[in-house]
Amino acid sequence: MNLDLDYTVLDNTESVCPDCLEVVKAQVVVQDKAVYLIKECSKHGLRTTPLWPDIEHYNWMREFKLPYVPPISSTKREKGCTYDCGLCTSHLRHPTLVEIEVTERCNLRCPVCFMGAEESQKAAPPDPELSAIEYLYKEILEKSGAQTSIQLTGGEPTFSPKLLEIVRMGRKIGFEAIEVNTNGVVIGKDPSYIQNLAEAGISGIYLQFDGLTTEVYKTIRGADLLECKLQAIENCRQAGVQVVLAMTVIAGINDDQMGKVLEFALQNKDVIAGIAYQPAFGSGRFEVPMEQRLTMGDVIFKLADQSKGLIQPYDFWPLGCSHPLCSSSTYLVEQQGKIEPLTRRLTRQDYFDSFDPHSPQGSVFLDIALKKFPELDPGLTIVIMNYMDALSLDLKRLRECSMTVIARDGRIVPFCMYQLSNSEGKKRPELEAVYGGGKK
Repeated sequence: MNLDLDYTVLDNTESVCPDCLEVVKAQVVVQDKAVYLIKECSKHGLRTTPLWPDIEHYNWMREFKLPYVPPISSTKREKGCTYDCGLCTSHLRHPTLVEIEVTERCNLRCPVCFMGAEESQKAAPPDPELSAIEYLYKEILEKSGAQTSIQLTGGEPTFSPKLLEIVRMGRKIGFEAIEVNTNGVVIGKDPSYIQNLAEAGISGIYLQFDGLTTEVYKTIRGADLLECKLQAIENCRQAGVQVVLAMTVIAGINDDQMGKVLEFALQNKDVIAGIAYQPAFGSGRFEVPMEQRLTMGDVIFKLADQSKGLIQPYDFWPLGCSHPLCSSSTYLVEQQGKIEPLTRRLTRQDYFDSFDPHSPQGSVFLDIALKKFPELDPGLTIVIMNYMDALSLDLKRLRECSMTVIARDGRIVPFCMYQLSNSEGKKRPELEAVYGGGKK
């Protein structure tokens, strides 16, 4: 889309061209109360991307300036973003979560997959050896500390025959929070598998969960997976493993089911600890048409509308782990049968005073609740993740990322940079060579 010339510039930044991925100048602008990113490549022209549906809400969110811990930089700034990630000396925030890719193989081929993972074992490189995983754990320990949350991912990590050993190794090295990011197929089919993972020492499951109808899974994941997902949750319940539901939200496909997923989670909060709503972003493989591009702001307003009054848009506050426009959250607590967001019990100053910059991604409000309101029972965390792709990338935001991936050479890279691909799903060759992994 192209804007009229009658817009107001809010900020000047840098981005990338979605076709060639070269760095270009960009502006954040407002027109008709909505916020956009505009940029122009000398080779591929002007691009305009929606960033937020409401300027007042956008400004309110970005004013949350919380304290943060600077990172231990391991690469020098030479060419600048996006070439020096590692983390370079221009990066501002300490990682709170680091992903380790234990395999690039998968037991599905989802039409939507930012990893571009394939079912075919021949299409993926060999899994890293245990010695290579040990090296990555030790690099994270040295550069980020034992309090860092680890997420084991892929591909599909349960496809790795070494996953149990990898979990045990991470616990032995000193990490307590080790989560498995999974589609749930293996866990749903084999109850003993999640029991074995629990005994190995995982802290939880991050379960791909896109809705409550079979049609949603056929469209987004290419298979009818609903019953398998529900069984995976039940198997986790029996094994005493907490689950976070990760919902990829796509306009016209499942954006009308966010409220139903919230109701489902509240009905099962003995095993479901949280929901992560993720507006779809166009990195990797994206073969599903979207009616419109959803932003974090869109999801906040839509979820509030579908929650039947339980949540309001201003109940979601920036997590503070990353840039205030990168993630937002609230924490639903229950007292005397009444459920309400914890953020209604806090002033902004309360939040600033209680905020712990070392809190893991998604646990910020849980940690505050444990300190300030110990009488409350465990609640339900709701997080909305605002991932960036080649259309929406803002390098100012990228420098404040705390959700990262460790590359096979030991570099810790912001998640959105690691997954960045152009309009054809391809990465810049020199970055693919640096990060490893063999993705297209």
